[in-house]
Amino acid sequence: MGVEAKNVLVGAPDQKVTGAILSAPAGTPAPDNASAVLDAKFKDSGYISEDGLTLTPEWSTSDINDWSGALVRRVLEKFNGTLNWTHIETNEESLGAWAGDITVTAATTTTGKRIKAALGAKEHPRKEWVFKMKDGNNKILIYVPDGQVTEAGEVTFTKNSAVSWPVTLSTYPDVEGNSIYIFTDDGVTTK
Repeated sequence: MGVEAKNVLVGAPDQKVTGAILSAPAGTPAPDNASAVLDAKFKDSGYISEDGLTLTPEWSTSDINDWSGALVRRVLEKFNGTLNWTHIETNEESLGAWAGDITVTAATTTTGKRIKAALGAKEHPRKEWVFKMKDGNNKILIYVPDGQVTEAGEVTFTKNSAVSWPVTLSTYPDVEGNSIYIFTDDGVTTK
């Protein structure tokens, strides 16, 4: 099979109807393809910075050498997958992803909707996550069946740039032993 330029994709956000990063409580029905209609429990996180999404898979291995010192086998010790991004929209989903613990109070006749974030020595909730990208008719969907924000980055408040909420998502294996799923759809249909 030869090379095909049409298979060189960009990772632009697919945010026609919702944002490109969504999360839902554990147990929400999972997507099974790049064009899947997501369950209504998946909530949009809003705008993400121009740096986009970074997926970092890490496999740690150890070597088995024979008596002469020659490598005869390399075995997997562990897998760790993380995803990083920065929210630039401040809303309940983005602030909740960054802080972990939020309380939302509905608007009244005298105040707007209020969000209170509480930071402390508490773990963030584990959720399901979806990351949607597109390139023309091509679609990419990354699904994390069990993910937890384990790092919340530094936030700077200035008058000339968006308040940014950087996060790192750690992934955990599902019942099949997989932490991350990547689905693609080239958008080419049959007649």
